[in-house]
Amino acid sequence: MKNNNSLNVNLRQSWTVAKWEFLHFFKLKQEVIGKLIMLAAGLVIYFVANKSQQLDDVYKVATSQHFEVNKALPNAGAFQFIKVDNLQEVLDALSEEGEFDATLELNKPSIESKDFQSVDASITTAEKSNWQNQLVALINAELQAVKFDQLNLTTEQQVALSMPINIDHKVLDDLLKNEADKTQTITAYGVLFLLVVAVFGVFGQLFVSITGEKQNRVTEQLMATMTPQTWIDGKLLGQILFAVKTMVGTLLSIVISFLFFSVVIKQQSFNLNIINWSLLPWLFAFAIAGLSICAAFMAAIASAIDDPNHSGKSGLMMLPLVPVALTFFLIDAPNSVITVFLSYLPITSFAVMPVRMSLVELAVWEPILSLIFSLVCFYYFRILAARVFKMGMNMYGKEPTLKDMLKVTYKG
Repeated sequence: MKNNNSLNVNLRQSWTVAKWEFLHFFKLKQEVIGKLIMLAAGLVIYFVANKSQQLDDVYKVATSQHFEVNKALPNAGAFQFIKVDNLQEVLDALSEEGEFDATLELNKPSIESKDFQSVDASITTAEKSNWQNQLVALINAELQAVKFDQLNLTTEQQVALSMPINIDHKVLDDLLKNEADKTQTITAYGVLFLLVVAVFGVFGQLFVSITGEKQNRVTEQLMATMTPQTWIDGKLLGQILFAVKTMVGTLLSIVISFLFFSVVIKQQSFNLNIINWSLLPWLFAFAIAGLSICAAFMAAIASAIDDPNHSGKSGLMMLPLVPVALTFFLIDAPNSVITVFLSYLPITSFAVMPVRMSLVELAVWEPILSLIFSLVCFYYFRILAARVFKMGMNMYGKEPTLKDMLKVTYKG
């Protein structure tokens, strides 16, 4: 009975610490303001970019020979190509406020030329401006059409030559998924991106929180009312909840931005077909398991840092990003021995297994087993983090070495 009461007290204390840790960094008003600022910045960027693409004027281009463009081409009406007798005279007057905005000199085309780096046309302007990109695109489209005409190609042949070549890569291995399942890979990489964002957030907050409390001697007072394990459990739970909030908030921001620009600005239909909804729960489960392990590891390292300005251990807190980096190198061989091994190794499985699931047909027990390994790893990591945390409190003023940290994790 006494043990049950002690457990209930520890759970309540851990939950109190978790709520404090979560609310310490989560401010609803600031979140809303941040989203509104982000939306406003997006609108400004969109309208500035859209404005730069619009041609409000009619630009006159001097040419040494007759040149016309197809009026059906984009922005064709914004440019007038005028043949002049002396192109050099116009070129000399470009820097002044003259009649022309640019000069165009056409080189003699030759379909028999084997020099693929030859210049077909030369454009000269007095200064750099946005409208010149549209001019280059327009001239390029017209000269391409001229080359097609020289080859006496029919309209169907011209369209066929303009079409890109699509190659579908199929693998005979029945376990590997083919191109039809690429939405699963996109979803997996998307969750990996959210995971990296969350890990960076946890890194900064745990580093500031634990080292700051140690320097201000706050934790020593709290140790009189609760055990180091209770304190660490509460901080980890609070940080994991905040990391999940960060992932969900980032995802909502991306979806809302995509929705706004697709439906409101561009008047297009809104769909999220690139997301594989059946795979998403698995990905978030592995993301939460990975965040838990990373948070426990970073809490242990931060507990051993006495002065964050001069400690050599700060770089160790970036180690949780290594599994994510490894995933990008192993993705081309999802069934290799090392990839399969890392998909079950708890400290790497949270990044490797989701991507393997998006590429390979796995039995349902495989991700479940990997998740169980990750949860068991987190259970022991939190205990090791509490031991290092307790040692860090007892060694205030003297930063423990890596040897001390390893010794206390094994001997308790």
